[in-house]
Amino acid sequence: MLDFLRKRKRSWIITFLLGIIIVVFVAFYGGTQFQDSGVLHVGTVNGEIITQREFAQRYQREVNRYRDLFKGSLTPDMLKSLNLEAMLIEDLINKKLALQEARRLGITITDDELALAIAKAPEFQISGSFNKGRYLQLLGANKISPAEFEDEQREQLMLQRLYEVVMDAVRITDAQLQERFRFAQEKINLNFIRLPLNDFTASVKLTDDEINNFYQRNQAMLKEPPKVQVEYLAYPFDKFTASVKITDLEIEDYYKANRDTKFRKPRQAKVKYISLRLAPDAAAKEKEAVKARAARIVADARGGKDFNQIIKEISADPASASGGDAGWVVQGQLPPQLENTVFSLAKGQVSDAIDAPGGLQIVKVEDLKEEKTESVKEAGAEITKTLTAEKAKRAAAAAADRDREKALSGVDFAKLAGESASSVNVTRMFANGEVLPEIGQSQEFYKNAFALDAKGISPIVEGNAAYYLLRLKQKKEAAVPPLAEIRPKIEQNITGSKAQDLLAHKAKTLLEQLRKEKNIARLAEQNGLKLDETGLFVRGAGQLPKIGELQDSTTRGIPVSAQNPIADKVYKQKDAAYIIAFKSSEPADMTRFEQEKDTLKKQTLSEAQQRVVKKFIDGLKAKADIRTQNLGVGES
Repeated sequence: MLDFLRKRKRSWIITFLLGIIIVVFVAFYGGTQFQDSGVLHVGTVNGEIITQREFAQRYQREVNRYRDLFKGSLTPDMLKSLNLEAMLIEDLINKKLALQEARRLGITITDDELALAIAKAPEFQISGSFNKGRYLQLLGANKISPAEFEDEQREQLMLQRLYEVVMDAVRITDAQLQERFRFAQEKINLNFIRLPLNDFTASVKLTDDEINNFYQRNQAMLKEPPKVQVEYLAYPFDKFTASVKITDLEIEDYYKANRDTKFRKPRQAKVKYISLRLAPDAAAKEKEAVKARAARIVADARGGKDFNQIIKEISADPASASGGDAGWVVQGQLPPQLENTVFSLAKGQVSDAIDAPGGLQIVKVEDLKEEKTESVKEAGAEITKTLTAEKAKRAAAAAADRDREKALSGVDFAKLAGESASSVNVTRMFANGEVLPEIGQSQEFYKNAFALDAKGISPIVEGNAAYYLLRLKQKKEAAVPPLAEIRPKIEQNITGSKAQDLLAHKAKTLLEQLRKEKNIARLAEQNGLKLDETGLFVRGAGQLPKIGELQDSTTRGIPVSAQNPIADKVYKQKDAAYIIAFKSSEPADMTRFEQEKDTLKKQTLSEAQQRVVKKFIDGLKAKADIRTQNLGVGES
């Protein structure tokens, strides 16, 4: 799984360059681990500082992402193996270089452009439309100020515009597409010799000296982090809902207090749009041509031509790939000119061309919702649910607080659990950074667990669905385990490393022999190895029959043919190596080319754009003054 992630973690370019905007929230807990390190910054790019905060936010974001991905099973060793520090510093360097170049070229983002991009972000939408309250709530919950967030999004839009300029020169010809299709869809049959790692493991013999030397030389790697085990009482919020009663008066009071903010629905329009790019400094003739083109599009749309089809054919906006759909937009939250136009249209109407940042826009209103305020009766069920949850949570807090007072006076957890018809729960030993499945992502729980002393009782800890009361059961300080305890792990480590070396040497020797003799069947016979074949398969398939997915091979397959029958290198999996040679092939069915041409063109264009962008960034790096510091993140 980690190999799979490492192979794909550079796919940020695709998302970063081709998306209109990606809104990511970072709960900035844990970032303080970098604040006391004595490092004022993590690096400089042409004299511009990459701050601790920039790095810490990105680092914590990635850690959280991997924790979610591994569902609580992410260990410190696994985290270390991902080498996030180096990857993120490289990303931050790339970002600094690109922003510096964007500013040098005079690329700017207007306030209207920024507002429109944020309004389209789904994280800030309710029922498909931007909601200012949700926007401020999410930023506040994640300790991000609107100014800080908007500065970050402005930079993202600047980078998007810069890369659009860089990628604009990329062109893909039909001849290129045909050749790629022909190669990828050709059916090919490969001969192969598989060399399993296990065949070399058995031949590895270890001595006590090797094991002792490894133990002595790798104390830092073998050192286990501090671990704790706690017992705790849980007070799930939903356990207290049965005793909660909500009166009509409480519902009425809540409704009156929140009618305008929670139960008033402003006028909304479901909008689709077409964008035509036009630079602010474009020549008069170019402006006239774009305006004439916009007029023709409006005429076609009003004349009955399918608006979705026009979007696919014409729109320059990246959203055109998904139908140019802005979703439900709310009156009062769009730039004035755009809002006036949108809310002057009837359902099904198409606007004239509207001047917009970066060009012209043509809008179609798919549907309308008039302003409405729900009655107390209509909102009653939602209010009851909200008030019940709030009262249940308060009741859970009161029960936890009562039990804490008793625990501080010496009452045992087991007795408290019996009185509350609950039970004492005990965690396994866990390290800081691990997530317990029964607790989930509750950083306050883990923070308090590691802050406990032998006789201490934690404060009331709020989790996602419960309050907790914790007491330390046992604590294990960071230490290198005795050799006897971890000897099997060391033996496995050394054996695996030596076996990999033996496997690599054998595979390299066989490939060199094959290059001389040109006959893989004879090679297998001479060396007492089994020769197998994949059978015919489409060259562009993700996996090879009888082999599966290989490391370092692209979706276009292994580059062998009748003219070049021997693979260019030894191909590997985690537990095997392969010597591969061409056996036979069948030509591609070119009758399917036209059917798949559009999809293939998008894929080919995307790959070509990534290469151009990488070359562009590499060029900036070659001329830049870049200095970094090693933070040692994740090493303990």
